[in-house]
Amino acid sequence: MKNSFDRFIQSKLRFWKKPEPDSPTLPSKESFRPPSPQYTTYPTSILKDFIAAVTRKPNPVVLDIGPVIGSNIEFFLNLGVKIYMEDLLPAYLNPMYTRLIDDKLTLDEQKFFSENLQYEDAYFDGLICWDMMNYVDPRFAKSFAAAITAKMRPDSCILGLFHTQKDKGPSALYKYRVCSETMLEYIPIGLDLEVKRVYQTRDVTQLFSAFESQKFYLLKHNMIEVLLKKRPQAPTG
Repeated sequence: MKNSFDRFIQSKLRFWKKPEPDSPTLPSKESFRPPSPQYTTYPTSILKDFIAAVTRKPNPVVLDIGPVIGSNIEFFLNLGVKIYMEDLLPAYLNPMYTRLIDDKLTLDEQKFFSENLQYEDAYFDGLICWDMMNYVDPRFAKSFAAAITAKMRPDSCILGLFHTQKDKGPSALYKYRVCSETMLEYIPIGLDLEVKRVYQTRDVTQLFSAFESQKFYLLKHNMIEVLLKKRPQAPTG
């Protein structure tokens, strides 16, 4: 999804599954290091609800489209959750997926989706998209939402963070470490990007139109946490 070396590393890290336990066990406090003092922590009101919804499923499967964080993988493995990782933003920014159209570099969505998100339909019980949708073009965001919706099972859930305000220039990108079910650590990844679009609650529900809103929380730092649930499949015949 990045350069050849990164592709090799990603191929080794894409999927983790802990050996099946007799019953899921909650992560112990010793499993995770305390938040680093140079990073910022914020409470999360959505994560615990997402976890509760996903772990009620038999053999749950989750897709995380943010940067790989080892302790996050361990967190979900200790809950008996099979987890896949697709670092979406580096793939989206990769020049190999662009082409010239009317002398303008444009994302080749057909090529992008032919090489990324290659999963069976109705495969995932949960999606963690963090704040990635803010940093991609709104047109691509709609295409991604349509593509990932097909990969989600009925009654599956999406956890997302959405910026509600836009800075005048590029803003720092973060990855998010799970400290507990109620706390996230915001870690800068050393890259600044322009927020392509801000999202209010209505924008989120329009983006993921096959999902219904479960919970929205407005955070003090001008972000909203979102929990969405895919509607049951309509009966046929």
